Amino acid sequence: MSYVVYVNHPNNKAIVHSTSCTWYMKRKRDVTHNGYWTEPIDDFDMAKTFAKNTGKARIDTCAYCT
Repeated sequence: MSYVVYVNHPNNKAIVHSTSCTWYMKRKRDVTHNGYWTEPIDDFDMAKTFAKNTGKARIDTCAYCT
């Protein structure tokens, strides 16, 4: 399974999603008006580390897919 991180600037958060997540599939695009989605990351721990390294105050996983 692969993962992506959505980095949301206004809400100061980075959320890890699986690439099969409905939220990701509906909104799959690189840049949004609030932030961006990363390229797929093959390992969950690497995705979580990426999220932590964004410096956002809230680091979490999607409640629906992970």
